[in-house]
Amino acid sequence: MKGNTYRLIQKEEKDDLTGIKVIRLTDNKAHYDRPYFTTTQFTADGRYTMFVSDFTGTSKVKNPDAPAIGKVGFGELFLLELETGKAIQITEGEAVKMGHGAHAMIAPDGRYGYYYSNEYLKEVDLETLESRELMRIPISYNFHSLSVTEDGRYVGFSLVQEVELLTAGFADPFSEAAPGARERYFKEPSSLVMRYDLKKNTCRVLCGGHKRITHASLMPGDGDRLLFCHDGPWQLVQRMWTLRADTDELEMLIPTKRYLEKIGHEFFTPGGRVGAQYSYRYRPDMEFFQNADIFVDFDGKNEERFYYPHERPGHVSVAKDETFGTGDSAMMYRGMKDYGRYLSMIQYRKDTHEAKQGILCAHDTSGRKSAHVHPVYTPDGSHIVFSSDKEGFLNIYMVEADWKKAMKEVKL
Repeated sequence: MKGNTYRLIQKEEKDDLTGIKVIRLTDNKAHYDRPYFTTTQFTADGRYTMFVSDFTGTSKVKNPDAPAIGKVGFGELFLLELETGKAIQITEGEAVKMGHGAHAMIAPDGRYGYYYSNEYLKEVDLETLESRELMRIPISYNFHSLSVTEDGRYVGFSLVQEVELLTAGFADPFSEAAPGARERYFKEPSSLVMRYDLKKNTCRVLCGGHKRITHASLMPGDGDRLLFCHDGPWQLVQRMWTLRADTDELEMLIPTKRYLEKIGHEFFTPGGRVGAQYSYRYRPDMEFFQNADIFVDFDGKNEERFYYPHERPGHVSVAKDETFGTGDSAMMYRGMKDYGRYLSMIQYRKDTHEAKQGILCAHDTSGRKSAHVHPVYTPDGSHIVFSSDKEGFLNIYMVEADWKKAMKEVKL
């Protein structure tokens, strides 16, 4: 029940390849899902994170037909102390979706949590555990992409009109694309980018249209600046867009050539720049062969590209100074087998514009969309937290982010 404290049995082991210690923070008794990797993951001091799980059996779903991408069920919201494994149940009778990132986040000051459950966007006071409804969002919309400003003033998200899908049941479970992703793209559902003002208790529609809009993120230090994407096959969309809420200025960020270039998984770095992953080919019938991580200012200036010698990871995030990153794979040499089973640490070399990878550990997730690794740095940059279902259930793991210990040359 709400307020109960659970001591999750953590498990420590050394990675077979690198010898680096990996800690399983959760106990493999149920699914444990973190917020999506572009969403606020930790309190500013790095002491607490948040997860959703169904292990208490107290979750109540009002409408079992509510849409979910990568769905593995619904659960309650918990506050997790990283060092001790102590988890506090902070909701009861809720139904927060799990799979491909939970619909929840924690404010940097650690006072409030935000989540979407049973058609309502809600706020929970992490001291009193009292929840309040912010606004109703019916299941005719798919809810996406929670973000919050550092000062706790604004919460941002996007809504996409739910459409009946013919192809979702025939999707490849190991595909990078969500079930029915191409069908949703071609149907051009109605979308909205929203910003909720927690001081005034008002919500404003910032923009919208008939492109599927996801990955909406507020700049951490500026609630008037947002980043979002037109979702769909990366090689077909002009994906990355910026928005000034105070002036309604909408701009494409890093235009790409249709069929030949793709860019995506956009996010704000801790310093407020935009990061994204880029690939290029010179004919539509060939594989993408030139891959880079891109960092650029919100206004499109001071762009930097760091190129990989081979394949790039699928999901990247960065530490505070943007010198190091982490990704969900590590192709250390061309033709390397099973490179997708490793968690990488990435060094961005400004003198040569190279992205140099090293292996930290094997994550060994199944590759299903509901079990993407989605690695993120802790606020102090000392550790990386990631997800994997290698032990059966979806669990949360943590590994030391030490470039000196990472394996940089390997022949497996």
